[in-house]
Amino acid sequence: MSALQRSANTFGPKMEAENEKDMAEKRGVVKDTLELRGRPRDTPIYAEYDRQYNNPLRNARKRTPFAPATQSRDVIVENTTPNKYVISFNHTNKLCALGDAKRRRGEKVLCPGHEGCSANVPPDHNMGDEESGGATCARKLLEGDNPIAVEFLTTDADGKAARGFGRVMDSTGSVKTENLLDGTHLTRSLCRALTGAKLSNGVFPVKTAARRQQLQKRFAEDLSNRVQAEIDACREQKEYKEAEVERAIAKCIDCIMTCYTGDHSRCTQESFVCQRASPYRFPYLPRIAKGSLTFTESDRATLKRIVTVRTSRKVLRSTRFATSTQKAESVNSAFKMTNPKGSATFSRNSRHRDHSAIHSVNNGPGESIARKMSAVGLKLSKGSAFMLKEMQKKHNYDKARRKTIAYRTRRAHLREKRYRLHSRKNGGISASVYRTDQLLHDHGYACRQQGVAPAASRDQQSEDESKPW
Repeated sequence: MSALQRSANTFGPKMEAENEKDMAEKRGVVKDTLELRGRPRDTPIYAEYDRQYNNPLRNARKRTPFAPATQSRDVIVENTTPNKYVISFNHTNKLCALGDAKRRRGEKVLCPGHEGCSANVPPDHNMGDEESGGATCARKLLEGDNPIAVEFLTTDADGKAARGFGRVMDSTGSVKTENLLDGTHLTRSLCRALTGAKLSNGVFPVKTAARRQQLQKRFAEDLSNRVQAEIDACREQKEYKEAEVERAIAKCIDCIMTCYTGDHSRCTQESFVCQRASPYRFPYLPRIAKGSLTFTESDRATLKRIVTVRTSRKVLRSTRFATSTQKAESVNSAFKMTNPKGSATFSRNSRHRDHSAIHSVNNGPGESIARKMSAVGLKLSKGSAFMLKEMQKKHNYDKARRKTIAYRTRRAHLREKRYRLHSRKNGGISASVYRTDQLLHDHGYACRQQGVAPAASRDQQSEDESKPW
């Protein structure tokens, strides 16, 4: 056993204990925040949930009948304070190197249960069971120090964690947890559905099937984000009165389809993001497709059927608070630093590494290192303490800067600029289409022998001719 492994085995449990203590303190901070806002300390809160696996769940066929993951991580993040602390964590692990070694030596041991076992579930456990993970997180919130209840839990639309979480919360009799959905995930699902929609050949102003397919992808991105923008603007204008929002969005869908054809006569009355003073800019579409799409009645019916799933009454109600799982998913980036996904699996110390990552997320890198050093009884020198304070200061500055309107606006402008650059480089769409004998057409010497211009010259000429759009 290496010195690093011995150190990990010694200090890992201390890191876990320190993080459990810190998460209990953060739950106390949430209660203090509620009290400062004039609410009782035991008021149920808003929270978000996400799960990560140590291996990708795709392409598991022919390798294992179970879910391919051997470890999973469930995270609960509160939505009461501006910092959005991680307040509950559950780590599931079916790996035990010690148990495998004992069984190879002929000993009859079962995991989990034997001395020194690192697994906490049996080998036949279903790692894709989010319902049990949500229930475990709920029990930890209710049974730990500074217990706290959750009234609204935001999850993605394809998981069942809210069912187990709500069952445990409902058993207390004090609160009934409602499951909210993440609007970002719904937008991505809408984009995938629009990309696979069967539309007529005349919708997009291009001739080849490959170009139509690529342009439809761009159209799906633009329309899915347009729908989300309409919902957000409508809620703000209607002062979050859901009954009025539902009626207004139902009228807005037909208006959106007309807007993409270049007819903005209905936008002033029915749209919330396309007005005479500030028309919608179609940021994801190339210029050749802006306001020049042609829909048949069948196309309109297909698009309306897909978009209506996102704007249905049930979905609008589940997203009425505009909550998301973005902070919970950002914790996954910290997990990848300590437990690289798909490239390294630590059977014994993965749980301790995850607790160390959560501690860093909740406190910042500088403060986290100082607290961890104190937890194991090590003292910092003056120089080290100064460097950690500077590290924490820079972290807090960057964190605050990313929340400013100027930073977010700049990111949106840069994204739109990249799309324009990509469209200009590829002739208005994001596809490069292979031609027969393409090498002969692209090579300058062969072109001169045939008496034609090289491909680069022809592309530049076509780009110059198409600059007005």
